[in-house]
Amino acid sequence: MGIALSLDSFRVSLGLGALKMRPLRQAQVVLAFGLCDGLAPLLGILMGQTLVRFVGEWTEYLGPVVLGLYGVYVIYVARRYEGKKETEPGGWIVLGIPLSLSLDNLIAGASLGMLGFPLLLSVVVIGGMSSLMSLVGLRMGSLVAGFLPARAELFGGMVLVGIAVMLALEIF
Repeated sequence: MGIALSLDSFRVSLGLGALKMRPLRQAQVVLAFGLCDGLAPLLGILMGQTLVRFVGEWTEYLGPVVLGLYGVYVIYVARRYEGKKETEPGGWIVLGIPLSLSLDNLIAGASLGMLGFPLLLSVVVIGGMSSLMSLVGLRMGSLVAGFLPARAELFGGMVLVGIAVMLALEIF
């Protein structure tokens, strides 16, 4: 289950890796994915089925929307500042994207609790897998961006929009 719940972290980090972030920012992204994806099931387990039924209808739609909007923003910035000094993506991605994509883990946490999975072990495994998958995605995205022309940010934005579309298609 840890691998399945961390695939979003991997796919999104592929696109983020092309954005040429400093190592500190990359570490923040990896940590944010691990914390958000690890704590969301914990909250799901603790909150129980009542709240999950209330919010469950819209949580799966929020992640792709936020990711798609950020991808469009990256494309806009890449086109607007083409040829100018490169700037690192805004700090809100460090928590905003991982938080919005971890909402499905909230639902998964409620089901884990109902199945009797151990609380602490579930949180550590899911959070650890998400961090690891994010790190691998960032590294692979950065590696691919190194082979691209100077417009890697534009490519990264297109990848993020593409991933958002894929996530949205999985919902329907």
